[in-house]
Amino acid sequence: MITSAELKELIHLDAQGHQVLSVYLNTDLSQHAKEERKLALKKLIEPLTVDHTEIEHVTRFFDREYDWQALSVAIFASAPAKLWREIRLAVPVPDYACVDAQPNVRLLSDLLDEYECHAVALVDRNHARFFAIRLGEIQEFAYELPATPGRHKQGGWSAARYQRHIEALALQNLKHAARLTADFVKSQDCAWLLLAGTKAEVAQFREQLPKALRACVAGEFAIDLNASARQVLDKAREIQERNERENEVAQVEALQTAARKGQSTATLGLADTLNALMEKKVYMLIAASDYRASGAACSHCGYLAAQTLVACPLCGNAMKPVEGAVDLAVRRAVELGSRVELVRDPAAAKLKQLGGIGAMLRY
Repeated sequence: MITSAELKELIHLDAQGHQVLSVYLNTDLSQHAKEERKLALKKLIEPLTVDHTEIEHVTRFFDREYDWQALSVAIFASAPAKLWREIRLAVPVPDYACVDAQPNVRLLSDLLDEYECHAVALVDRNHARFFAIRLGEIQEFAYELPATPGRHKQGGWSAARYQRHIEALALQNLKHAARLTADFVKSQDCAWLLLAGTKAEVAQFREQLPKALRACVAGEFAIDLNASARQVLDKAREIQERNERENEVAQVEALQTAARKGQSTATLGLADTLNALMEKKVYMLIAASDYRASGAACSHCGYLAAQTLVACPLCGNAMKPVEGAVDLAVRRAVELGSRVELVRDPAAAKLKQLGGIGAMLRY
């Protein structure tokens, strides 16, 4: 996992004039075979102009050291600058590699933006457990509330009065927990809040939240107060995944609407999208995560085309056929500082009907 503070540290890293190799590799073995991922890594880094020892170090890491448990990995390496930083991520990233004077943190920055921090408040009358979920990982922060007495076993007027006293204390605790929640969400810079506990207590707790914070509630789920952090994460991820899939569908629908208006604010299909990339117009590239297509690339200037061309229309050099035209498009979008959204079903199925890939344009 990486935090905003660690990202800033990488951005301001002094490489002392040495080149830095940046590598992003999707290592989700539920979607790809391990050997296929190693081959993808080889194709990424071998063409780069970088000290061969850096390539050997990265290759050795994936061959001998990496346990293939994370969904993706980011590596920043420079032997002369004494830099080796590996970041294992619980979310997928597009494959990408480059050599530059600084670590290329564009994809990490996009991830922190896309996977905004979710806070989870797990509460009952006597306890409040808070969790921060970032990039698919979870951290816990626990708070004890003042103890609320149990129910009075005797009947009569005094028992009813005592019970009202208990309920008042419980409500006071929930109000206190609501204040703690507001402070926690602010301190952790979380964009969204999930509420957890029993259905009745969650409903009562929600009413105590400030109005502005209630607007940030992205979902609720029932879970035992003593649940493990892993169990909380699994429940929270169900909601996050559902929200992410809904957002992806909305993005594809917005893309389709913009493209069909004919106002040059969006593209659909590989050919028009590659043209927009070559013209540096792309604000956001959107592609189905499993969409593959062939094309052609110029090894001299990097021009990309969806169709087979003999000569590059920009520099006149020979164009070579490529199988991974979509991967090259993603790489070019990252280089240009464009956002990249790789969507899954059901958004991916809809996008494939529209050409598998598209882009929202800057102008």
